[in-house]
Amino acid sequence: MKRENFVIIGLFVLAWALLLGQPTAFGVGLRVFFIRLATPFERFANLIPVIRTHSQLADDNTKLHDDNNALRRQITELQHQRAENQQLRALLQIKQAAPWRTVGARVIGRDASNWWKSIQIDRGSADGIRPDQPVLSASGLVGKTISVTPGESRVLLLLDPTCKSGALLETTREPGIVSGANIALTREPRLQMSFVDRKSNVKIGDAIYTSGLGGVFPRGILIGTVTDADLDPQGMYQNVELKPAADFRRLEEVMVIIQ
Repeated sequence: MKRENFVIIGLFVLAWALLLGQPTAFGVGLRVFFIRLATPFERFANLIPVIRTHSQLADDNTKLHDDNNALRRQITELQHQRAENQQLRALLQIKQAAPWRTVGARVIGRDASNWWKSIQIDRGSADGIRPDQPVLSASGLVGKTISVTPGESRVLLLLDPTCKSGALLETTREPGIVSGANIALTREPRLQMSFVDRKSNVKIGDAIYTSGLGGVFPRGILIGTVTDADLDPQGMYQNVELKPAADFRRLEEVMVIIQ
């Protein structure tokens, strides 16, 4: 483009700017016209950050949702680890205070068809475990080993009616035999204490401990607490119902007494 053309265009723009700047009706009208002409473009330009912001908010929301799910998983895992650590600490305290040699084990299996009868643990004969050895949880008596392989053992739970233990009432020292009560899966697990003298003063909440009689369970292991007591139909003894000290629904870590 020639130099003269630049000069002409410059003078035209200058004159146009001077005209728009004049406080005349024509100058004002021109300014209004150009403002209206530019408004749609200005609004469209303003929409671009809004669209960008909406997209960014959606991305941020997705990221926050993912982060929230990750934190929930971490909290659940930490709660599980905390509960497991509490069980292990309780078992360690028992191990340190008890006069018996013990082996810690983890529950690795449970038969769904015999939910209250037995569990599988991850220790066996290679760890010194043999059949008919007592098994405890951090809360109380669990049962006894019945079959053993080098790396695993089957534990018969005290809830099974065939698993019996000599027992004593803590307050009166009245003896009896504790075994599992026949229950349905829909009920809370319960134990029963048989052959309790009818004259014995059995109270709700009394603790029941192993008596040491029978040759399997040593003396002084907590079995449970009394929830009910009544005379049997023949009237010779009391039938005592117990709530187990061990939480059989949530057995994870146990301890085997090596005799």
